[in-house]
Amino acid sequence: MTYFSTEFITWLDQHADQLDQESGELADQLLKKIAQFNVFKIGVPKKLGGLGGDKTDVIDLLSELAEHSLTAAFISWGHRTFIEYILASPNPYPRQTWLKDLLDGEIAGGTGLSNAVKYLSNIEELNVTISQEGDEFYLDGRLPWVTNLRSDRFLAVFAAGFKGNRKPWILVIPSTAEHLTRSPDLEFVSLQGANTAALSFNHVKLDKNWVLSTDAPDYIAQTRPSFLGFQFGLALGLAKRSLSEVQNSLNSNRSVLKNDYQTTLAQLEAIQGDLFQGLKRDNYFIQHPKELFQLRIDIVDVVSASLLLELQASGGQGYFKQSSSSFIRRWNEGVFLPIVTPSAVQLRHILAKA
Repeated sequence: MTYFSTEFITWLDQHADQLDQESGELADQLLKKIAQFNVFKIGVPKKLGGLGGDKTDVIDLLSELAEHSLTAAFISWGHRTFIEYILASPNPYPRQTWLKDLLDGEIAGGTGLSNAVKYLSNIEELNVTISQEGDEFYLDGRLPWVTNLRSDRFLAVFAAGFKGNRKPWILVIPSTAEHLTRSPDLEFVSLQGANTAALSFNHVKLDKNWVLSTDAPDYIAQTRPSFLGFQFGLALGLAKRSLSEVQNSLNSNRSVLKNDYQTTLAQLEAIQGDLFQGLKRDNYFIQHPKELFQLRIDIVDVVSASLLLELQASGGQGYFKQSSSSFIRRWNEGVFLPIVTPSAVQLRHILAKA
């Protein structure tokens, strides 16, 4: 199934390199351009203004974007994952207040839970703390990077902790909050147009309407299949595009790559099959998270193999700056996937401890 028009895909192909390397106006327009196809409504219940469907449909649309621009897929992952978090919250306020604008791309949703994932894996402490003064709560600290923080209007979801034994909370912060500061866009090798920045909290007064959950460990465990599962769309799309480039060369003097191509394609299809099967079974990956972690590690290896095959298939032609293949952009995009949270190393660490 195709989720986007031919005209949009052509535009995305024409601007993918610029979106990969530049912040600015074009990057700020991207989310709205994607939202005009109603793709952020996919997997959202119809009673809430969505189109219905399930998590595998979300992965499919992200995969289609990733075949043409990982930047587009990455901001869409963060945005759609943010939507999933407010859908899962017992607090109706975020849905009532922001969901429509999120579905329409009028406001950008940033998922800043990498710190929380590391915290729950005993890798690092929470970067944002909550203090209480009388009946009020205040936020202090810094999130070193959050993606999809569009400069005009955004929301971000993150975890914040208390001193002592109290469980951390999952919170949403709007860009209009007083004493919240967004840094300039971080400087990346690739995905520069993804509006990734740091957020600093200088004694921000906490509005209790921003609380998604007062039990971060349980909330993260319940929503992790969406957070992690949607990420597969980035890897699946990038690998499919690389392998399609390899396939186009197999009738030439690159036919020696045919066996490697078929093996890598089979591995890719097997991972997607296992992923989709698990997501379609109620609570399967909540009860068996290690299987999801292993699939995430495996897909990173398949993306690496796909890109290396594409390099061999393109030869020296793909290494020219003005090459029409966009291989170098995909190569730079691909090296991001092992480090996006939860990184392949973090997942290996978790599995090794288990």
